This record gives sequence, C-alpha cells and structure tokens, in this order.
Amino acid sequence: MIAELCGFALMLAVGIPLAMILKRENGVRVGEGFLLGAGVCAAMLAILPWSRGIVVVVLVILAGVAAFFAHRQRAAGGPAGEPPALLGRGGAMLLLLFALVAIVGYALYATLAPPPEFDYLADWGLKARAFFEVRSIDWQFLGRAIPRDTHPDYPLLLPMTYDFIAILRNGWSDAFLGAVHVAFAVALLLVIHGTALKETRSRIAAAFITAALVPLAATPWIGMAEGPFVAYATAALLLVRRGDVTFGAILLGLAASTKNEGLTLIVAAAIGLACARRAREVVRLWPAIVIPLPWLIIRSLHQLPTDIVTGSVISRVVAHLRNPRPLIDALAAASLGKPLLWIALSVGIVIASRTLATRERFVLITLFVQFVCYLGAYVASPYDVVWHVTYSWERLVAHLTPALVYVVLQALATRQAEMTSVSLETSIVSN
Repeated sequence: MIAELCGFALMLAVGIPLAMILKRENGVRVGEGFLLGAGVCAAMLAILPWSRGIVVVVLVILAGVAAFFAHRQRAAGGPAGEPPALLGRGGAMLLLLFALVAIVGYALYATLAPPPEFDYLADWGLKARAFFEVRSIDWQFLGRAIPRDTHPDYPLLLPMTYDFIAILRNGWSDAFLGAVHVAFAVALLLVIHGTALKETRSRIAAAFITAALVPLAATPWIGMAEGPFVAYATAALLLVRRGDVTFGAILLGLAASTKNEGLTLIVAAAIGLACARRAREVVRLWPAIVIPLPWLIIRSLHQLPTDIVTGSVISRVVAHLRNPRPLIDALAAASLGKPLLWIALSVGIVIASRTLATRERFVLITLFVQFVCYLGAYVASPYDVVWHVTYSWERLVAHLTPALVYVVLQALATRQAEMTSVSLETSIVSN
C-alpha cells in the first residue's frame, strides 16, 4: 500500500498546481488536481525510461515548476473565487461523515484482494503486467492479443497508472491496486462537492448531493476502467457546464485516454454546447482532441484491431436494423441496477423539469447523444448482441448516471432555494 500512497502523493503534487493554473477561480483544487496528476504521471511513462529514480525526479521538478507558476499567478491576483457558503454546517458534517463511512467501506471492498474481474485479468491488468515485464509498452504483445478479451485498441491510461505504481514499488504486485479506483472515486466526489457548494451556496445541500453520489462514483468494477472513466467524464462535463471549457476539455481528453467511449463523449459535448447556444465555445474543446490523438495515430500505425469497426460494419448495422427484436429484448432484460434510484430520479426530473430544460441543456443533450452512441455500438457489434448487452449495458449506463443525477439534484436544490426566496419576500411584504 505504501507504493500506492506515494503514487497518489506524486499525482497530487503535480496535478494540484497545474489545476490551480488552469482553473478559473483561486484556491486549491484537490479533486481536479488528482485527476490531472494521474493523467500526467501515466503520460510520463510514454516518454521516460521506466526507472524509479528518473520518473520521481522528473515529476518532482515538474511539480516544483508548476507550483512556482501557480504561486505567481495567485500573487498576481487571479480570478477571485466565490465567497464561501454559510448555510447548514451541522447537517453538512453529518452527511459528509456518512459519505466518509461509505468511502471507507468501499476502500475495504476494493483492497480486500487483488482485482477479481475477468476484464482485469484478461485486459487492463494483463496489459500493465506485460508492459512492466519489458519496462515499456509492448507493441508485440498488443499485436498478438485477442481482440475480444484483451482489446489491444483500448487506450492505456489505466494500465499505465498501474505501471506507475509498480515502478514506485520497483516490482509488480496487484494486491492493493484497487486503491487506485478508490482514489478516482474520492477525486470525483471532491469535484462534485466543490461544484455543488459554489452553485447551491449551502453546505448542507452540497453535502447531500455528494453523499447521494457516493454509490455512483464508487463503481463496483474494481480493476476495470469504468471508475476512472466515470471520474474523468463526469468531472469534465461539470467543468464545461460551469464555463471552464479548456480545463473540462483536458479531462475529456483524459477520459478518451481511458476508454474508447471517451471519443464519442467529445463529439457529444460539442453537440451539447452547440445546442445549448454555446457554439462559439466548441473550438475550445481542442485539447480533448489533441490528448488522445497520439494514441490513435500509433495504434493505427501498428494496425491494432478494433472490434466494433472490424469487418463489414454496414452489413451488421443493416442486419440488426432489419431484425431489432433481439437487441430490444436484450436491453429490456439487462440489469440497470439500483431500481429505487431510477424511481427517485424520475420523480426528480418531473418536479424540476422546467429548471432542467432551461439551465441544464448542455449536460442533458450531451448525455442523450452519448446514450445514442452506445446504442449505435450495439447495432454495429460483431458479437452476439444478447451477450454484448448482458455484459456491458449496466456499465455503460453507469457512465452517464452520475452527471444526470447531479444536474437533477442541483435543479431540485435551485427550485427549493427559489421557492424559499419567494416565500421570504412574500412574508416580508405581508408584514
């Protein structure tokens, strides 16, 4: 566990000052800093020798340089942050304590044993172990890998994160690699809490939203890229939503460096901005394209197979559209998990529909387009559609749920605040 903790410390040391430089408001951004730092540390392995001394020295220098410029920017008077919220301290502490207990339980679950998921054993963990054995990305291994199991075309941020920790340990061990997924979940929850605190101006509302999202940030698929992808994708959408488009675009790029689904999320975010009357900001998403571009070029040069677009895509699409019944039946039978959550979410959407329609157009349209892309992947799938849906649908829905739940809870909080304000004004006038 020492190697994992040292790795997290280096990620924070590099990422926090970089986040302070990129973020519009002043202040330390631990959640955003970890997400950014994890991406930087993983990227370092693509350009540096896999030597603990070299990697640590380079990262310490990078952290020092970033901290220097962050301090200069702050001393020069960067954009002022919003004043702190003042409402509901006592209740907020209880809710945050509940969230902390839940996270501790998740940490125990995630580190009880090495990651047991098949996709870890055949894909994410196997790649990391193979790379560590040769101390570099093993292109021959990827070229020989079985597409259905090892997915050689998948981006490498998570395996490289595992390897970064192995380098710090100076040896491979997956005993506590589940801690990586706990760290990503905590980082996302910190982003959520900070965003909710600014928007609701209420500690208790921010704490409630954070606690409610713990089960969605703490994904159960330890060893797979779902947790890191959910963290990057959700944080990116929340940042773009608030106007931090460049920083959000960087996180979108890191999401695309975690799972291929991040590539369609970039397109979905661009469509969401355009439909939300923010078309001029689409060009500011350029970092989201630049960051995953080297991997896309290199995997093309190495001719790594991509399962969805292999073979005759058009013929598969036509066949599935002519006979959609198997896909519809598979989707109807697939588990979405947490049925009470979906009931409560539906009620919340009905109650806050007006606020959602007017203020959350970007996120809602982005999620809808991404949802359509997921359905499109099934239509083009080269695999048995029932098998494909059964073993992936719940995970794909989990990609979209945190951002959707956040905007619904935020809309409900906004509606409640507006109703309270109107009630107070009416009371004052009547008196």
